[in-house]
Amino acid sequence: MKPVAKRILPLTIALALIVGGAGCSLRSVATSVSSRVFREVHGLRVRSYQMMPVTNDLRQYKAIEIHKLNNLMLDEIPAKSVEQLNVGIVQQIRALNHFDHIGVIDVANDSQEKQANQPGDEITDAVLQPTLVLEGYIDDFTAGIPKLRYIEHGNNHAILTVRTMLKDKQTARVLGEMNITVENTRITSNVERMVGKSAEEVARYVRRSATRPNETKEAYQDRLEKFGSKER
Repeated sequence: MKPVAKRILPLTIALALIVGGAGCSLRSVATSVSSRVFREVHGLRVRSYQMMPVTNDLRQYKAIEIHKLNNLMLDEIPAKSVEQLNVGIVQQIRALNHFDHIGVIDVANDSQEKQANQPGDEITDAVLQPTLVLEGYIDDFTAGIPKLRYIEHGNNHAILTVRTMLKDKQTARVLGEMNITVENTRITSNVERMVGKSAEEVARYVRRSATRPNETKEAYQDRLEKFGSKER
């Protein structure tokens, strides 16, 4: 029995070292990919692409005019989802607490809602100061087919693509353009959460563009030549 015990002891020690090393490795992996795990757990994948980078300093703009999105998908996207997206964008931008004046324009009905955070007489003042215009359209939408998602183990995802533009109100010049796609990768896809995330991403684009210096056109071209255009 003693020779057998001598052979078992080194094997036991080796196994203990392997398990211990694997435990450290697993802990380090879990720590390094925590953000990725968070995104997978919530089932929302965001892809955005700058169609036209913002190269002007937009920090001077303290007023914004939000146009309700033009729906190119017509009846393919539920009306309640379109309304949720438009309302969500306004709410998210108001929550930024960056703009003194916020106007909401419904081009389809040719109407304008009263600006937030100001009495009626100050609407004229908002028009006179530098004003950003946020507009865009719903470019793609699919709710997916639930039965196919179960069969394909999560494929046939729900997808929403929005293209947004920032313009100067006085000159109508386009200052920047971003394409944002949100994909719900869960088998039990939730369109409402996907639409809400899209509104958050639009507001995030506005905040990032309007609250920090943007690289010049020359610097952007130099970066493209060095590193190429990459999807964020």
